[in-house]
Amino acid sequence: MAAPLFSVLSQAFSEAFTLLASAARTVTVGTNGAAVAGFGRFRRLILLLDVTAAATDAGDTLDVYVDGSVDNLTWFNVAHFTQVVGNGGAKKFVAVLDASNPGTSVFDVTADAAAGAVRPAAFALYLRARWVIVDADGDGGFTFSVTGYGQ
Repeated sequence: MAAPLFSVLSQAFSEAFTLLASAARTVTVGTNGAAVAGFGRFRRLILLLDVTAAATDAGDTLDVYVDGSVDNLTWFNVAHFTQVVGNGGAKKFVAVLDASNPGTSVFDVTADAAAGAVRPAAFALYLRARWVIVDADGDGGFTFSVTGYGQ
C-alpha cells in the first residue's frame, strides 16, 4: 500500500541538520559556529544540545545558544539551552522554535535569552550555534554537539 500523500509531502519538507558537530571544547570567551542557511522553508525547528562529556569541576560551566539571522549580518538569540555544570555528566536538552507561536512581546536583539529560555517565533533564514565555556582552573572542557530537525 502506498504511503498517504500527507506523509509523503511532510517527509519531503522535513530535514535533519547539524549546527555544530560533536567535539571536545575547552575554555572560551565565546565562539560562534559557522552560519547554516536554508531554514526559511520550515515552520518548526527542533534543536538538540547533546553533551556527551562534562567531567570537570562543579564550578565550570557551559552555555550554548542558537542564534538566528535574516541577512547573515545581524544576529539575534533564539534559544539559550539550560546551563551545564562541569561535573554534571552527559545531558541532552531540546528547544523548539515554532512559527505558529507568535510570541507576545518584542525582544532586544543585543540581549541573550535567559538560560533555559526559547524565543519560539524567532524564525530566521540562517542559524548558528554559539557557546561559552568557563573553566576556573583550566583543567577541563566539554564534548557536545548541536543538531536539529526542521519540519
